[in-house]
Amino acid sequence: MATPTRALTNNFNDCKLIKLDANDAKSPLIVAQEGYVPSDPACRTRMFYLQRDGMWIDEIAQSTRSDTEAGNVVFETAAEAIKVLSGLFGRPMVRELPVSEADAQAYIARVRGGSPEELLRQFLARYRAAKGKA
Repeated sequence: MATPTRALTNNFNDCKLIKLDANDAKSPLIVAQEGYVPSDPACRTRMFYLQRDGMWIDEIAQSTRSDTEAGNVVFETAAEAIKVLSGLFGRPMVRELPVSEADAQAYIARVRGGSPEELLRQFLARYRAAKGKA
């Protein structure tokens, strides 16, 4: 029997704080949540990341953004993430960006075969490289 899906929320208990490098105590982190946009009649479950502005963004849509925009979903400390989370009320606001089938296929190709930990470390490396250029 399939696990029932749940709608995206602004509830702290529904979120995961994930270090980008589990081996580094001072690693930046992301806030992630699996669910569907409450207004989606098809209830398509996706992974979402919390942005610094309090909006949620779909994982694949985030992957289409430039590395310089990675900082929109990266928090340097858990305190920063919790501050944003504590300011969220009501229905979650989702940053809707067009995602083509080609975008989805490119994302799938990039993550296929990589461990979740390695993919997070790669994301951290791109974030740090872009941050160094800013």
